[in-house]
Amino acid sequence: MFRPVRDSWYISGWDVRQYTYCPMIPWLKANYSIEEPPTYSMELGSSIEKEHKESLAKKLKLPKPWRFNIVIQDVKEGLVGIIDILAGKGPYIVVEVKAFKRNNYEHYITQLLLYTYIVNKVLGPVRNAYLVLGNKVIKYEITDETIKRVRKLIAKVRAIKTSTTPPLVRRSSKCSSCWYRRYCRYLDINE
Repeated sequence: MFRPVRDSWYISGWDVRQYTYCPMIPWLKANYSIEEPPTYSMELGSSIEKEHKESLAKKLKLPKPWRFNIVIQDVKEGLVGIIDILAGKGPYIVVEVKAFKRNNYEHYITQLLLYTYIVNKVLGPVRNAYLVLGNKVIKYEITDETIKRVRKLIAKVRAIKTSTTPPLVRRSSKCSSCWYRRYCRYLDINE
């Protein structure tokens, strides 16, 4: 049975987002099958209603048709994700919606870019994408350079997930709030 969540070769939006935050997280999930339980903000974010997303699509003046919470996958390349809003018929527009504004959101950008890559491969071209962080909207132009960056990112994440040895990571300010710190074998070394 095909189960991309449990197949360490498969790369999901969660994987690239967490890899960008800290490479140890996807390695731990792939090798020890551990996963952070949903936090309040995660649950709130996943409960964003279709009506809110429709309102957002109108506000952004996205081309129709609008599709919400679309699971998209490329079985051949081993990629999967859930797109919050997919707009248009081609070129497509991909929108990732987060409930809260964040100061550090690079990991959400990589998640969004993976989704644009999958849509580009499976459905057709994507020229623009949006990351919505609460009331903040950031527009990204998707170029050939973007696609090259995503391909490199996919290769790095796959190498981490399929490796039998954990990646080398350095302790940072993020470690103190990371749920996975209790499993991180480098945390004590770097203290």
